[in-house]
Amino acid sequence: MENGKKILNDFVKSKFADQNELKKALFQAGVAALDEGWTFMDATFQLGGKARDEGLSADDVEKILRNAFSEEKRRTEREAEQKAAAQANAASAPQMVQGAQAQPGIAPGYAAMGPTVISPLSATMMQQMIALGLDTQSLELLQNFKIDPEALSIPWPSPDWRKDFAKLLAATFKPDETIEFKISNTPSGSREIVSKIVAQDEALKKIMKQLDGPDGALLTINAVKGGADATDESWHYRYVVVDNPKMTLAKQLAYYKALNLPCAALVNTGANSVQAWIKIEAHDQEEYNERVDFLFQTLESQGFKVDDGNRNPNQMVRMPGVLRNGKQQYLIALEQGAKNFTEWREWAEYSLDGKPLVELASDSEEAPKKDPCIIENVLRAGEFFLFTAPPKSGKSLALMDMALSICYGEDWLGNTTNENDVLYINLELTKSVFLNRLFLLGEKRNLQPNTPKFGFLNLRGTALTPLEIAQLIAKRIQGAKKLENHDYKVVVIDPISAVLHNPKSSRLSGSPHQILMQMVDSIIALTGCAVVTSTNIGEYPYLESRADSVLSLSPVEGSLNTYQINGSFREFPKTLARECSWIYPRFVV
Repeated sequence: MENGKKILNDFVKSKFADQNELKKALFQAGVAALDEGWTFMDATFQLGGKARDEGLSADDVEKILRNAFSEEKRRTEREAEQKAAAQANAASAPQMVQGAQAQPGIAPGYAAMGPTVISPLSATMMQQMIALGLDTQSLELLQNFKIDPEALSIPWPSPDWRKDFAKLLAATFKPDETIEFKISNTPSGSREIVSKIVAQDEALKKIMKQLDGPDGALLTINAVKGGADATDESWHYRYVVVDNPKMTLAKQLAYYKALNLPCAALVNTGANSVQAWIKIEAHDQEEYNERVDFLFQTLESQGFKVDDGNRNPNQMVRMPGVLRNGKQQYLIALEQGAKNFTEWREWAEYSLDGKPLVELASDSEEAPKKDPCIIENVLRAGEFFLFTAPPKSGKSLALMDMALSICYGEDWLGNTTNENDVLYINLELTKSVFLNRLFLLGEKRNLQPNTPKFGFLNLRGTALTPLEIAQLIAKRIQGAKKLENHDYKVVVIDPISAVLHNPKSSRLSGSPHQILMQMVDSIIALTGCAVVTSTNIGEYPYLESRADSVLSLSPVEGSLNTYQINGSFREFPKTLARECSWIYPRFVV
């Protein structure tokens, strides 16, 4: 590709003969801006401003630049698909292309454990999400709190954006209160009564232009003097500002909306943040400190870090209506979220405990698609599958055989499987013995055992409680999805009883059955995977009663190495009894 800086410079300097030429050049400049590390907002202001001056409508500018910022993602996905297709033709085991699931821009501080539950997005919507810079965490917020992603588009400044300062003051202060404002990086500011500023009307545009500069302009988040009828100091503790310049603008908006923050105003700073004026509405310093503490702690618990310097009730914030190094500081919105701090605090205490929210049947117009099948008529993603058989009958080999079958989409015990990545948790065997068994099964079945779709985690001798094991598994699965392009849908635990055989687990109180079931449920909740394990017949009746699917192998009297298969399922019809034979190292129907 031609040098990005040259493309950008040529675009800014050029004159365009017609609209089509301008649109094509704007798209190319947008792609170049992305390659040069520009943000979407940088492109809209610098490239978009040039295009609008040349006669292109604001709607066309936004559409073209959003498509340009999506082009790199689409090109990367196409290259990944072509590479995977070439590998698939050369290898005996086709690879599932996973590039389209990769999420851009993962924030460094993200450590939440849980599956991405966002519904499938259309191609157009996905392009929009990419252009907005949203990541997995943002999408989870949108889905969990039912926020329309389109609401996160940063609006263009209004035609009379120079008057945004007056609009903000009229909405957030009383007419007879006094505020202070100044040009950034100047030692002192000017004080004025709110009503006098609001009354300037058209003359305000000229006044605001005088405040333009490389560093923009500021005003106090709270009044510096109360009105004539002020009977206490509450005017001094009305608002606090929050923002996080390390996040994309859209992600900041995602937090403000999803967390229902009581925002009096949202202001684009002309740089890389959206400042939210949060209604604190305290009567004195003590109440202000207590409420701000609760707000900041709540935000931080949700992954949104706020600068402690923002606690100051005299904090100066970005003034809308001026240019900051050529970029507009302007008003995005007024009155968003909860009506006041009291209402928001009550909502937060009931809703932000990390637990699922109450959903309504009326939220769904029709029944959603069921989770994908892993084994037809036996197991879906997100379910618990228990395989039972007599002691020393070959259960571990059967689970390994099943895992290999799923990796290739091959039949297992007469049941059709669908190709998926499998993570096998080995709690019993040494690594060499484990791999020798896997290669033996692959040789018997004419399947390559060293498929990348088969992952394993050796936890033999690891001193972890069942809950810690669940958290470790979830962490590894999420890391594999982000960093290694693996999307595990099945977790096999072999043997599950070994989880209890270490010093940390032996100190736990409670029923072993319930402790194991809690681990299984935790893995499912944290990853969305199907969990598969095996036990001896009758060893853990509680697990059998809680399992979504149970397959049992019982010996056929008088027939050596012959077993009867019985299946019991929560979501599928019960199967008729069948017979299978143990032919080392497999059960064969």
